[in-house]
Amino acid sequence: MSLRTKVAILGSGMIMVSMLTLGSLVIVYERNNTLAELELRARSFLSVLGIELTESLASNRIEDLDKLITRLLDRDLATLDIAFVAVLDQDRRIMAHTDQARYGAMLDDRFSQDALESSIPLVSRETRNGNDMLLVSMPVSTALPGLPGIRWGTLVAGMELARAKADLARLGWRVLAMLLVMIAIAAGVTVVVLNHQLVRPVGELAGAAKRFAAGSLEARVRVRGSGEIALLGETYNDMAERIESYTRSLEDKVRERTRDLEAANAKLSQAMDDIRHANRRLEELATTDGLTGLFNHRHFKGLLETEVNRSRRLDFPTSLVMLDVDHFKIYNDTHGHPAGDVVLRGVAELLQSRLRGTDVPCRYGGEEFAVILLDTGKQMAMAVAEEIRSRIEATPFDGQESQPDGVLSISVGVATFPDDAEDHAALLRAADEALYAAKRGGRNRVIDAGSEPA
Repeated sequence: MSLRTKVAILGSGMIMVSMLTLGSLVIVYERNNTLAELELRARSFLSVLGIELTESLASNRIEDLDKLITRLLDRDLATLDIAFVAVLDQDRRIMAHTDQARYGAMLDDRFSQDALESSIPLVSRETRNGNDMLLVSMPVSTALPGLPGIRWGTLVAGMELARAKADLARLGWRVLAMLLVMIAIAAGVTVVVLNHQLVRPVGELAGAAKRFAAGSLEARVRVRGSGEIALLGETYNDMAERIESYTRSLEDKVRERTRDLEAANAKLSQAMDDIRHANRRLEELATTDGLTGLFNHRHFKGLLETEVNRSRRLDFPTSLVMLDVDHFKIYNDTHGHPAGDVVLRGVAELLQSRLRGTDVPCRYGGEEFAVILLDTGKQMAMAVAEEIRSRIEATPFDGQESQPDGVLSISVGVATFPDDAEDHAALLRAADEALYAAKRGGRNRVIDAGSEPA
């Protein structure tokens, strides 16, 4: 094989490899950047959607969930490439779906299982029904100061990758066309050099090409004289300059897009923080008793209805404990309302220290309190109520010696669904009647619904 052929093969091959490598890097970078943008878009979408759905999930308003998801069909899905959005309860049952025919169905795929068990968002790329999708999940939960968070449900969205793949394919064709043009130019330059059989200039050019292919974009050849040799050197230098300029420009664009993305993320994060803070404050004002820090009467009634309905659906008992501070008016009249407020706060603290994290203590009104005991039967509820009563009786409150019995005590009524009532309203009446039975029986005691005090 002649020197011309060897140099032609070597030079053309090196130029081709360098161009293909650069093109491949551009395509890989764009692919990774596109997937990252899709993931960020899906997470941002689910974060905002989760905020809108939190109240409806917390209140178990299925119709409101369905209305919010239905609105997505008219606007957001097409622009975000989102194939579906599903709202799942803790049992993987669909509470709302962009495909309304799937309402009430159970999701048993691995991603849905992992999403329900995870307290953080998850992302997975899968193929479903022949379509390449990006699956994203987002837990929907809230938390109040001093209480554990409540997981209301999980959002799952599937984002189609067809448009992104089509964009990447078009980019690949453009890069390939550019590479073909550059390779053609390089081949022409090599032929000119070989026609003149100038080994030294060709060697210098080959050396410069090697350095350029190795990543030294500033590599250039020294141009001597005039004519075709000089033209070849100038052509190579011009090509290298354009490639370097394009590469630097691409790097600048990448840095600029990265800065823009970081700025957008910072603004979005700040907006989300402001929204979460406002929501927490609104929820506190709407649901919390200002004196004791417990849930207020309004929130208690909604929670009681929700939990009784859940008990009926899942077939487990729920108990309600109603308690009232005995002779509280006498204590207030004797020691003043500020001292009475101290007693009420003390009772609230004793309730919180005894109860489980899943139990819900509330201030029902005045000196009366209520406790919802989830998944708790009659026997256990009576034991809990008796322990609360005995703890309060044993606690030394200031000025309790002025009370009729010499101690500050409570009367307690207990009722259980479904043993004592058919719905939440009947359960509240049964517990309240048991409470007043305890008062009629002499106070400082626990009475079960349907029984009479000893």
